[in-house]
Amino acid sequence: MTSGTADLREALPADGRREAPDYPIDGAAPQIAQQPRTREELAGLLASATEAGLAVVPQGSRSALDLGRPIDRYDVALDMRGLDGIVDYEPADMTVQVGAGMTLRALRAHLAEHGQYLPADPPPGDDVTIGGLLATARPGAWRGHMPAARDLVIGMEVALPDGSLVRSGGRVVKNVSGYDLHRLHTGALGTLGVIVEASFKLVPLPPATRSFAVRRPSVRDAARLAIELRDAALPGRALSVLAPEAAVRLGLPDDAHVLLELAGYESALDAATTRIRDVTERSGGGLGDAPSGAWDALRALTGATDGVVLRLGVPATRIAATIEAARGLRGTAWGHVAAGSVVIHAPAIDVTSVRVLRRNVEAEGGFLVVESGPPALRAVVDPLGASTRDLVGALKRQFDPTGTLSPGRWEVGL
Repeated sequence: MTSGTADLREALPADGRREAPDYPIDGAAPQIAQQPRTREELAGLLASATEAGLAVVPQGSRSALDLGRPIDRYDVALDMRGLDGIVDYEPADMTVQVGAGMTLRALRAHLAEHGQYLPADPPPGDDVTIGGLLATARPGAWRGHMPAARDLVIGMEVALPDGSLVRSGGRVVKNVSGYDLHRLHTGALGTLGVIVEASFKLVPLPPATRSFAVRRPSVRDAARLAIELRDAALPGRALSVLAPEAAVRLGLPDDAHVLLELAGYESALDAATTRIRDVTERSGGGLGDAPSGAWDALRALTGATDGVVLRLGVPATRIAATIEAARGLRGTAWGHVAAGSVVIHAPAIDVTSVRVLRRNVEAEGGFLVVESGPPALRAVVDPLGASTRDLVGALKRQFDPTGTLSPGRWEVGL
């Protein structure tokens, strides 16, 4: 332990100390680990670390630490789970203010008592923290059907590397630099500042949900049916195309499938079910109930940390071809029609294959993100794409010029 980290450790509250070996990232452990209990303690830690030239990596449920490049330095693990309470909740106004360390599962349980929820389904599941949900901005099957979490944020408090606490409130409040604060930090992986609290606009909890699976002879047939269902104006919350390998992982037969979730009032779901049955019967498919837990299993697959997980943005009309290409990589894949995305999970994918996939999707205006993979792959293949890297890189130089927060996550030195 260096003198700088030793001094910082002694200056921090003893009851917030954690065992550093419990916080490895890419095989490396920090010198110290700390779990602040107050915003002031968090701000002080950042200010002291910046002054001492130490690298701090914020983390919550630790479910997305493969997102981005391998970090260059790792001195301090900042465990945000100590800031985990509901700060303010007004059911009548349908707004909630919550600490960044609270899990989505705990928040859901509290809001459900009042018939409300935050419509977010990030991978790998509801045990993600609210801060992690925003910092990673990882989409799930609901994307395209429901607002993105960042679009529901109406306020945010962020701790900057110099120890400043910056707060926004309301839909259009901006910080002193002229940026929309919550959009600035959503998806930045905690590299510009550390989200302390967030306020959300909520939506009513659907009175009922139904999930269906439709078996199809090929991925292309499944994709055609899914697009037809998308255009049928259904009260859908998720609509996905599964390769046979993905279907098996969800407890379905070894064939391509369409997986569909409806949400709303029972009367609306009854009418929608009739329309879905008509469409599927015309196409030669049979409508059946999806296995219990199918959507949770799909979220877990999306957030898997074994092997390689890629997320590709493609037009809905290219979902089938992209899934078929993934099967050639000895992996499995599934696509979300409303969002125009395909997720690929494979035991291993070589650098050349990733670059070819990226070149092909970018030629059609799409993108490729390496959601998870070994450090050797993430070090040589830009995991997040050049356009995003360049944008965040410019902001990183302004907000964190000393490279305190997760240095190297976007590129070497950033």
